[in-house]
Amino acid sequence: MVRHRAAPWREGANKQGIDTMSDDLSRKSTGGFAKAPATIRYFGWSALQVATAQGTLLFDPFYRRYCGVQWFGEDDFAHADFIAVTHGHEEHFLDVPSIARRTGARVIGPSSVTGFLRRRRGIPVEKLIPLDAGSRVELPGFAVESFGWQHRDINLVKALSKAVFLGRTTQIKWAWHSATQAPFLAPYTGYRLTLPDGTTVMNYNEGFNSKMTDGEIRALAAQRPTDVLLGGIQLDFTADLARGVAALRPRLVLLYPPHEKFHAMMGASSRPDEEFVAAAQSAAPQARIVVLRPGAEVDLATGAVSRFSPKAAPSPVRAA
Repeated sequence: MVRHRAAPWREGANKQGIDTMSDDLSRKSTGGFAKAPATIRYFGWSALQVATAQGTLLFDPFYRRYCGVQWFGEDDFAHADFIAVTHGHEEHFLDVPSIARRTGARVIGPSSVTGFLRRRRGIPVEKLIPLDAGSRVELPGFAVESFGWQHRDINLVKALSKAVFLGRTTQIKWAWHSATQAPFLAPYTGYRLTLPDGTTVMNYNEGFNSKMTDGEIRALAAQRPTDVLLGGIQLDFTADLARGVAALRPRLVLLYPPHEKFHAMMGASSRPDEEFVAAAQSAAPQARIVVLRPGAEVDLATGAVSRFSPKAAPSPVRAA
C-alpha cells in the first residue's frame, strides 16, 4: 500500500454549537487506506463502529443522555453484528446489554465482562465471546485480537466521596453505576482488527497515558503493523500520545475525546485538539491525523471524511 501524507485535519462546530464538518475537510481526500470497502463511524464518548461488506462491529456503544448531551439513540446501533467492550466503566458498558438484546449481536470482551453479561444481564452464553488479552478469534468480516492496556489511576471510593461532598450528581451516578451495574474491575482491553483485505485497525481506547510503558507499547507494535489507529485524547497526555504513535507507526490516526463532557462537568479540562494533533504528527510525519467529533464517518477505501445523522431524534433511555 502507498503511504499518504497530509496536513492535520480536524472538525469544528458551527455558531449554534452543533458539530459540523468544515467545508475544507469534507472536500479533501488523500486517497484510501484500505483496498476493500470499509468505514469507521464515531458516535461520541468511546462508541465507534467498524463496518465491512461482511459485518459490522461496535466498540463501547453508549447512547443515553449523559452529562447533558445525547448525540444518537438506540436505533443508530440496531445493525450490529458484534460488540467489543474495552472496559467496565459505565459510559463504556451500560448500553451494551440493550443493544445486544435488540440486535442479537455477539459480545466480545474479557471473561469478566462476558461473565457479568451472562450472570447479571441474562445474555445467552452463545451470544458471548470471551476474549482475554492475547487471544484471537476469526469472525465474519474481521479477525479480532485482544491486548491489555493501562488506565490512568482512578480511586472509586475517593471519587464517590468527593462527588458527594461537592454535590456532583452525574459523578455520583458514574461511581455508583460503575460499582454496581457494570464490571468495573474488568481488565482494560484493546482490540486489533484485521479486515478482509488485510488492513489492520487498532482501538487503543484510553491507553494513551503515563501508565503505559515504552516496553508495553513496543511489544504491541512488534506483533503486527497497524494501518489505522483509534485512540482517545484527554487531559494533558499529549506526550503519551506521541509515544504511542511513534512506536505503532500507523498510516491513519483517528483521535476522539472519550470524556470531554464528563471532565467538563467535573471542572477538568484537556489540552486543545491542536496540541494532540501536533504531537501525533511530529511522532509520525507519514501519518494522516483526524480528530473525530460525533457524527463523523471515515471511508477507509477512499480516505473521504463525511458526516452522518441520527436515524431518529435521540430520547432518554432507562438504565440497564
